[in-house]
This record gives sequence, structure tokens and C-alpha cells, in this order.
Amino acid sequence: MRNKKATFTNLDEMISCHEYDIFRESKLGNDLWINDPNRAERIHEAVESGSDGSTHYEIIKDWREFLDSYKCEDPEFHEDSSEWEIDLAVYDAIMKEINKCEEWHEKNGSLHNQLS
Repeated sequence: MRNKKATFTNLDEMISCHEYDIFRESKLGNDLWINDPNRAERIHEAVESGSDGSTHYEIIKDWREFLDSYKCEDPEFHEDSSEWEIDLAVYDAIMKEINKCEEWHEKNGSLHNQLS
């Protein structure tokens, strides 16, 4: 079985892709009550008012977790780099965008604020 290839090349495309929607639905599903009951409660309460309930920090952590779920190998060390799911340069570029977003929220004091 061949690995699934990343169809995204930047952060905006990543968080807009179908695979991220599936990941987020799975992550925020019933297991969230076991794995992170505090976040689950906030999300449950926020939905009633049309909000998200997650903090910027949690969303950024989700981005990293999703991106890290893709295999990323340096093609210089492999003869057939077509087996890998995401190009190392794309991975690095997206991770840089994520880090910049986190730095911005940290600097502006909004990293642990809930999304509205």
C-alpha cells in the first residue's frame, strides 16, 4: 500500500484540506472527553454560542500533530523519494509558518485565549 501524499504546500492549504477536517473531527470526538476533558467541556459549552472553545495554543498544537502524522524523509538519503508523504522542504516551510503564528500569539498575549 502506498502512502497518502500531502496535497498542501502551505499552512492555509493544510488547515483547509479534507484530511485535516477528518483529523480534527477524530481528535475532537468522543475520545477528547477522556484525553482532555477540560478542552472537551470548553468546546461543548462554546458550541452553544457558535464558538470554537479551543485556545490558540491547542489549535497550533493540533496543526503540529497533524503535520507530524505525515512521513517526512530527506530525499537525499533515499533512492525512491516518491514513497514519502510530504516533501521535507514543504514540511519545514509549514512548520516555520506554525512557529511564526505561535510566536505572534505569545508576543501579543493571546496564546492561551479561546477562539471565539
